[in-house]
Amino acid sequence: MMQTMKIQGLIFALMIGVLGCKKKDVSTQMDRAWIMKQAVHIPQGGGGRTKVYERGQAGNLFNYDGFLLDLSNQNALQFTDIGQGGDRFDFTGKWRVDQNVRLVLFELSPEPTCSEGVDCAKEGIQFFIDKISDTELKINRLYVSDKTGNTVNEYTLIPK
Repeated sequence: MMQTMKIQGLIFALMIGVLGCKKKDVSTQMDRAWIMKQAVHIPQGGGGRTKVYERGQAGNLFNYDGFLLDLSNQNALQFTDIGQGGDRFDFTGKWRVDQNVRLVLFELSPEPTCSEGVDCAKEGIQFFIDKISDTELKINRLYVSDKTGNTVNEYTLIPK
C-alpha cells in the first residue's frame, strides 16, 4: 500500500512537471522590440553566404545599427529596415505569426516594394522563424530583398 502511494505520488509529480513544461507560444516570446545582432546575405541566384554585419565589430559591409523590429504590440508594428548604403526604410503596420513558424508584417505604411513576382502589399513582408528564445530571435526573409541587392537575408536579433 505504501509502495503504491509512493508510485502514485511520483507519477503525479512527473505529470505536473511535464504539463508545466509546455512549449511557450511563439507570439508571446516575440512580443518585444528587437535589434540586429548579426546579418547574413545570400545572393538571389545562390552562391555563398556573406556575413555583412556583426554588432560591435568594425568593418561591417552593411550598417544595421538602425534596424528595429518592434513587436511589442501586434496592432502597432514599428519596423526599420536597412538597405544598401545605409538607407533606412521606416514602416508601421501589424504583425502576426502563422503556424508558429512564419512572421508576417502586414498592412504596412508606407507600402513596401518587393522583388519581382511578390506583392508585398497583399502578402506582407514574411520571415521564417528559425529559432526563438528569451535572448535571441533568428529569422530568415522568405523573399529576396531588392533593398539589399536582391539577397535573401538571415537575421539574428536580440532584445533592445
